[in-house]
Amino acid sequence: MNMLKKEWLRIWKDRKMLLAICGILVVPLLYSTIFLAANWDPYNKTDNLAVAVVNKDKGSTFEGKDLHVGDDFVDNLKDNDKFDWQFVDEAKAMDGLKAEDYYMVVKIPENFSANAATLLDEEPKQMNIDYYSNPGKNYPASKITDTAMQQLEKEVAEQVTEEYAHSVFASLSDVADGLKKASDGSKELADGSSEVNEGAKNLSKNLASLSASTATYTEKVGEADQGMQKLDQGIQSLASQYPDLDEGITQVNEGLQTLNGKSGELSSGSDKLVSATDDLTSSLEKLQQATDQLAGKFPELNNGIASANEQAQAVKGDLENTQSRLSDLMVLAEQLQESQQQVESQQADQLQKIEDTIASSSLSDEQKEELQNQIQQIGGSSPDIQLPDIDPEAIKQQLTEVTTQLDRINELAEGAQQTQTALNGINDATGKLLAGATAIQSGQTDLNDGINAYTDGVSQLADGSPALVSGSQSVNDGLNQLQSGSTQLTAGLDQLNANGPQLSDGAQQLTEGSQTLSDGTQSVTDGSNELYGELAKGAEDANISTTDKTDTMFASPTEVKDEKLSNVHTYGEGLAPYILSLGLFVGALVFTNIFPLRDPASKPTSGFAWFLSKFSIVLFVSVLQSIFAVIMLVHVVHLQVHSEWRLLLFAILFSITSFLLIQLLTVALDNVGRFLGIIVLLIQIGAGAGTYPVALLPEFFQVVHKFVPMTYAINGFREIISIGDDWGFLWRQAGYLSIFSVLFLALTILVYTLQTRKFKNNNEEKEPAVSM
Repeated sequence: MNMLKKEWLRIWKDRKMLLAICGILVVPLLYSTIFLAANWDPYNKTDNLAVAVVNKDKGSTFEGKDLHVGDDFVDNLKDNDKFDWQFVDEAKAMDGLKAEDYYMVVKIPENFSANAATLLDEEPKQMNIDYYSNPGKNYPASKITDTAMQQLEKEVAEQVTEEYAHSVFASLSDVADGLKKASDGSKELADGSSEVNEGAKNLSKNLASLSASTATYTEKVGEADQGMQKLDQGIQSLASQYPDLDEGITQVNEGLQTLNGKSGELSSGSDKLVSATDDLTSSLEKLQQATDQLAGKFPELNNGIASANEQAQAVKGDLENTQSRLSDLMVLAEQLQESQQQVESQQADQLQKIEDTIASSSLSDEQKEELQNQIQQIGGSSPDIQLPDIDPEAIKQQLTEVTTQLDRINELAEGAQQTQTALNGINDATGKLLAGATAIQSGQTDLNDGINAYTDGVSQLADGSPALVSGSQSVNDGLNQLQSGSTQLTAGLDQLNANGPQLSDGAQQLTEGSQTLSDGTQSVTDGSNELYGELAKGAEDANISTTDKTDTMFASPTEVKDEKLSNVHTYGEGLAPYILSLGLFVGALVFTNIFPLRDPASKPTSGFAWFLSKFSIVLFVSVLQSIFAVIMLVHVVHLQVHSEWRLLLFAILFSITSFLLIQLLTVALDNVGRFLGIIVLLIQIGAGAGTYPVALLPEFFQVVHKFVPMTYAINGFREIISIGDDWGFLWRQAGYLSIFSVLFLALTILVYTLQTRKFKNNNEEKEPAVSM
């Protein structure tokens, strides 16, 4: 207790020491106040930072509108009060940056708006804002301006994106209108395809009927050809035998003419009459045989001609029906061809409109390519309908030739009928001649009685023989015509029969083609209906109603909501825990350089007494330093805290801990200890994480972070000043500091005890030397 009193009396008597201690009391106050006042709220005073703006933008056009992004950017800066914006030329700006008249230069290039206008191009160009800073002159100012440029870049991006969104939504409206028109066109296409499909079905039905009729026609033509061949054979046989008949008729005519001329001499030439009668009888027998043979052959010829005529008339009816159907078929085929051309034209126009709409839209290249591939598949699905290559004029010509031949068959039948009548007359006349000759021959005795009758009969024969010759000539001419017509008819039927399979195949091909056409038009109808549905849905989906708010939301779709668990109002408030801790430790360090912690005021009685005499001064100074610093920060600097008494108590605890650490080093190592105290200060500045998070510190400082008192002092001050929601955390930090304090306290007492023993040993050695 005696040492404690003497320690205080020594200070009181030493005015210089007293003044020094009084000055040391305000070291933490001055350190904290001056540093925090100078850096209290720099981010709220950036409007004092001069920033030069150079606008060289020449403007451009976009979607038919003038675009001056650089001018708009400058106008926005004029309304921005975060910095002292100075709008100057480039040379003045760069000179001012070097002279520190400006802390940053913002340069808008000439192609700023031009690059903005390329936003919808295939290869858009980026908008560049050049800015220059001079960190060597003032690094914090350059960091502040860097942050400002990031915000300006964001604002420009939002502005350009908003214009782009407006253009995109306008394009979507155009796309919706285009899709609506395409949908209406596809509906018309579907209706037209349905009508074409109905026509194709009717065509298929009629062609099926034509195919069946053609088969029947081909079969009948074959039968007619066979009958005509038989008829031609009979005509040829008749024509080969008729010259004998004609020769006999000529001889009869000559004989009758001679007989008629010599009838006056009948009485005188009865002998000659007998001979002539014999000749006549012989000739008449030959004539009878020839006429019988001709009469026997002609019914077969007549029947063949009649049968051929019936078949020809049936074929002629079928041909007329075929010609009628062929005319209808050709009309329908022309209509079908015209419908197909109209459908293909409409479909090509609609598909071209769709491709133009997609090409002018703002969709991505991949979406455009996918839509165009789908449209090409729909266009390619339309069947390529090819009608069989049949020459209708050739068929009509052949049918006309066949009809002509059939008419000739009818004429031949009429000639045969006339020939039959003539043959009947000849046959009757020949019978009469033969009966007369027989009567003459058997009744020569009655010749005189019947001369008159004979003369009359000869006269009748003479009168009828010209008719017989004329009839024979008619028969000969008829046979020639019949033979010629039969040959032509046979050739025509052969040609018609040969072309029958081709006609049947053509009709079958038409039937199959009409079925393909029907299937194809059905596919076109289905595809058109599907296209109509998809286009209608696409038009409905693309019809988007937008406002200016929509464009703004598109440009800036997210709003960052900053939910802070704690609030730091100013930059100085955020630094206060670090600066206060540093000021208290510096105060302790300065105190040890002025106050003699190793020199006792009187002879030490014990190590504890020596410690207590020194610690009493240390405790007094540490408490006063803490009180002055807290009062100044809270009531003069206006530092906002959650608990003032906790701040004062925690400041005193850390100040005592710092004094005990410096006292331990100084008492143990003297000046070396003071130097180590400075080293400890520097280590705590690096490892205490007062400015940057511990994760950003070098590895060494991260390792020692937990072993320095300032770490826990900064954590505690932050809880009191900025957070204030976990006092348990604060007391844990106080507990860690208490552990450091107790440790330093125990070691300091141990050092003082060792120093007391050393002091006593030195005094004992000095006393014998003095006595001697």
